[in-house]
Amino acid sequence: MKAPHTLTLASVIFTALSVGCSHQAGVNTAASPGRTGAAITPSDLRTRLFLYADDSMMGRETGTIGNYKATTYIGAEVARLGLEPAGENGTYFQNMLAKSARFPGSANPEYARNVIAIIRGSDPVLRNEYVAIGAHNDHIGMRSMAVDHDSLHAYNLELTRLGAPSWDRSVRARRDSLRAVIHINLDSIRKIRPPRRDSISNGADDDGSGTVTVLEIAEAIAAMPVKPKRSILFVWHTGEEKGLLGSKWFTEHPTVPLAQIVAQLNIDMVGRGGAEDIAGGGPDYLQLIGSRRVSTELGDLIEAINKESPRPFKFDYQFDANGHPERIYCRSDHYMYARYGIPITFFTTGQEPDYHQVTDEPQYIDYDHMSRVASFIRDIAVRVADLDHRPKVDKPVGDPAAPCVQ
Repeated sequence: MKAPHTLTLASVIFTALSVGCSHQAGVNTAASPGRTGAAITPSDLRTRLFLYADDSMMGRETGTIGNYKATTYIGAEVARLGLEPAGENGTYFQNMLAKSARFPGSANPEYARNVIAIIRGSDPVLRNEYVAIGAHNDHIGMRSMAVDHDSLHAYNLELTRLGAPSWDRSVRARRDSLRAVIHINLDSIRKIRPPRRDSISNGADDDGSGTVTVLEIAEAIAAMPVKPKRSILFVWHTGEEKGLLGSKWFTEHPTVPLAQIVAQLNIDMVGRGGAEDIAGGGPDYLQLIGSRRVSTELGDLIEAINKESPRPFKFDYQFDANGHPERIYCRSDHYMYARYGIPITFFTTGQEPDYHQVTDEPQYIDYDHMSRVASFIRDIAVRVADLDHRPKVDKPVGDPAAPCVQ
């Protein structure tokens, strides 16, 4: 039975301050510089994410110089790894018209970019088919007003400790009163240190975690002495936060034949998932969305691969239920592939308390867990790429232009 909620707000705030004490305001939180290696490791993921979710990326909003810098980093990395360009005109980039009123200027002031690269398969016939792995390269940018990091992070943690999911309206109704109590306790925080103001939503989990996970998977597969039979297609989509714009653009303007993509594995927010982040979370927690909505075979194969592991994940399918109020199946890039009958699976550790807040920072990420997720998805991609057949589509496919219904 769950223990009663006995933590005082002051103790919650103090704990949050201790955890987050390496945040900005003059304190260097960057990972040690160094090149990443072929193995998928927590250290490599940390190195990548502290770069990708740095303040210099300015929150990576689609159509801004920050997102342009972020996609430049991804392009430079896949070039370093020797991946084949699969964008436009022999580049790694696919431009998408996406004007933004907040755009301060760049080399392509009217465009946002998908980043697309390929590891070519080893089979002379199957190499013309693709297993796609994707994440979104954007986030929500910068706030118009700075907020105090410590009090906001404490408030977010306390919401989770109330014991109800983030989509429960009874919790949302209590936010104003909770905010008032935290304001009363700000004097206690100020005795520890002055305010640490922040206006940049760095999106470490959303979706910096997915972006760097895809990079780690690409580096691991690129180092394999014998490549998978099918080609592996990597797509870092832009504009997910503005309505899945980048994945919509890619599937409507594909740079490889869409009919040749046999599966798409989407990675969005895989950096948290602990008990303090989500009800039912823990060290082996992982949500799967849509794994059997197009192809039962793909969902069964993922379950089988998980069972082979000496430490399998505990899958949470609750958010995949028909009619679930969060509609997660409709809210990330995998759906733009599923609408064309491409088998998909969405991997996530869920909406943690710092979701879409300036407190979504790399120091709160669980890199060990994230490394296990990355290795698991790599294994799935390789297994699907080596199948002697495409994953069977056994669910009806509707009109791609129709609204998504979960």
